Amino acid sequence: MKNLRKWSLAIAVILVIIGALVAYKVLDIKSEIAELEMQPEYSESVEAARAESIAFTPSTQVLGVVVAPQKLELRSELAGRIQDVRFASGEQVSKGQLLIQMDISEELAQLNSAKARAELAKSTNKRIASLRHSNAVSEERYDETLAELRVAEAEIALLQATIEKKTLRAPFDAIAGIHQFEAGQYLEENTFITTLVGLQDYVWVDFSLPQFYNPLPVGAQVSIASVSGSAGATGADALEAQIIARNSTISSDARSLQYRARVETSGFSLIPNSIVSVLVPVGQSLQKVAVPSVAILHSAAGPYVYRLIADEPAGGYRAKQQPVTLGQQVGGKTIVESGLADGEQVAAAGAFKLSDGLLAYISATAVGVASEPSTEALP
Repeated sequence: MKNLRKWSLAIAVILVIIGALVAYKVLDIKSEIAELEMQPEYSESVEAARAESIAFTPSTQVLGVVVAPQKLELRSELAGRIQDVRFASGEQVSKGQLLIQMDISEELAQLNSAKARAELAKSTNKRIASLRHSNAVSEERYDETLAELRVAEAEIALLQATIEKKTLRAPFDAIAGIHQFEAGQYLEENTFITTLVGLQDYVWVDFSLPQFYNPLPVGAQVSIASVSGSAGATGADALEAQIIARNSTISSDARSLQYRARVETSGFSLIPNSIVSVLVPVGQSLQKVAVPSVAILHSAAGPYVYRLIADEPAGGYRAKQQPVTLGQQVGGKTIVESGLADGEQVAAAGAFKLSDGLLAYISATAVGVASEPSTEALP
């Protein structure tokens, strides 16, 4: 009995200690809960914008090639040695400017000889013609002197043409390409000299459109941009161009119709033969809802945005995930085919920080941001 009382006392003491520890822990947890309840709700700050209706023209993007209206490959038509080079690589040259003079000393000597023979033949023919009226010479002799004169004149024309072919001049105002020719160098026939590109303030852009699109009329507008430009054909670097011609037939290999657009290049640089991006309208203008592209988020379930719904007790907004169906991008905006209505407020920059139901505050006012909160009731 004495041992039983000792064990009972020990057990009682242990139970008292355990009860005290449990009571302490319960009070501690309640204290922490109370402190948490006193802390403000976790929130994030974002920029906001309204979905807005914009005029949208369906379009497709294709590649085009820049074409210089005036461009040629300068080549030597005849073989010979270079006597003088009168232009530098990349230099601007004027129409008629001498570029390369080949050795024409032999032709000049032959020309002088031919001119002397022509003068003699002309003089002889003149005397024979005067004698012919008095029947002092035969008609045959007159015809011979006339033929000699014509042969001499033809020889002069041939030598002058040869000299002209060995005197390479610029056919129009242009920028010369790179060359590596010096005086004394021998040229074979048809040797490539350089490329000349005319100095127009416009260029052409050739592109093709598949036949399943409606043919574009001459005069239609398209947008041109560099393929390396970050903004694409609808960005700040885009140039407006007008279609000036289209091919008369559809190509048999690609089943596409070729177009040519004129692009004014004042202040811009489009290098001939370079590839550019062409944004081509392929439908009538429509009204579409659009939001800033930065507002679009993606998950395994598809694209979505966060609508911002006013939470008056919290003094902010509640983020509500809204799945959307997307269309094309127009500048910095993205067309929303379904899921949003015109005027609905969404999170823009910083939307990636939100989660469904999170408290959010608008940190800055951007273009399209609502000045009045949405009055839609919270679910």
